[in-house]
Amino acid sequence: MSKPLEGFRILDFSQFMSGPMCTLLLSDFGAEVIKIENPPIGDNTRYGNIIDHDVSSHFATRNRGKKSIVLNMKDEAHKKLFLELVKTADAVIENYKPGTMEKFGINYDVLKAINPKIVFTSISGYGQDGPYAGHAAFDQTVQAESGMMSITGPEGGEPVKSGGSIADYSGGLMACIGTLMGILEAQKTGHGRRVDVSMMDSLIFCLENQFSSYLMTGKVPKPMGNSYASSAPIGAYRCKDGKSLMITVGTDAQWKTFCQALNQPQWYANENWSTMTQRAADYKAIDTEVNRLFSQYDSDEVADMLFKGKCVYGRINDFEAVANHPQVAYRKTIVNATYPNGVTFRVPGNPILMSDLERETEYTAAGLGADTFEVLGEVADQDTLHKMFDPVLEQVAAAQQAIYSKSK
Repeated sequence: MSKPLEGFRILDFSQFMSGPMCTLLLSDFGAEVIKIENPPIGDNTRYGNIIDHDVSSHFATRNRGKKSIVLNMKDEAHKKLFLELVKTADAVIENYKPGTMEKFGINYDVLKAINPKIVFTSISGYGQDGPYAGHAAFDQTVQAESGMMSITGPEGGEPVKSGGSIADYSGGLMACIGTLMGILEAQKTGHGRRVDVSMMDSLIFCLENQFSSYLMTGKVPKPMGNSYASSAPIGAYRCKDGKSLMITVGTDAQWKTFCQALNQPQWYANENWSTMTQRAADYKAIDTEVNRLFSQYDSDEVADMLFKGKCVYGRINDFEAVANHPQVAYRKTIVNATYPNGVTFRVPGNPILMSDLERETEYTAAGLGADTFEVLGEVADQDTLHKMFDPVLEQVAAAQQAIYSKSK
């Protein structure tokens, strides 16, 4: 079965997380993603915490299915080869600190002069221009600057970051969307686009509900733990067996269903809890009542009542429970990524399923520079490439061995 992005070529300078997550989705749907890594180290995630026989789980998770070549963009001969590849590509994607590509002599004007259809996408913490453009950024710092941390954490407590790298992920997703829109337009008009994605902009976009409320009222939101400002009961409620269930009652109709499912008609009859606004204002009293009731039953018993009543709830699973979750197993959400040395890592798979496209569960993970001669063979002869890259790949092997030896 064909994939929707087959025939498209992406030149990928990205590293760490936001950029690789963007190009991972493009690769999953058929684009040829050529990961360009700087020798002798390459992407730092090749040396993550989970190493088995000198290969990394972190790298496999974000870069499965991609090709890998090595290019030193400070070397004019290497840069010339890259510019030849640009003629064959649909997009160039990078997530360096703004200004880095310019130091290599690469900008959108240079790229579109070579290939007018090229899309040049950059992901950064704060965007390519503006007073914060030059600030170095990682996921946690952008969570802080964007306001995301200010509403996360226990009520009355200090702000905390999300456990997931949401700034990186949202930036990567927006970059993927922007790149696809640019490629789509290039197919129609023959002209590509410069795409500039800020992780901070992306997180503010994700905060639209709370942010739009603040912009209207001037009331600054604060952390509320597992509660929610606009309705109740919403939160985690502990059951008799010590396990908690996450409950969401977001509408008046859901409130009625919730009360019926738990056989608590007096809750629904309480005139002070008739509307979302009233319940939100009195959420502490409602939380007390829900906690009182849940403490009388094991979590399975409560879950059964809520399921039969068609209420919205979720178990608070740890990663072990998720890895063994029946829905995860059914949808084949966990896939395999295998390196050339035979080491296989189980990693999260593509979250988007499409008709007439079978779920892929087996992927490769490329060694650093493994596809250098194949890919660059399109733009240079093999004798030239061997003279240029044999010494480089020897340095790569030596550097990797030194790093992996230290981690053992």
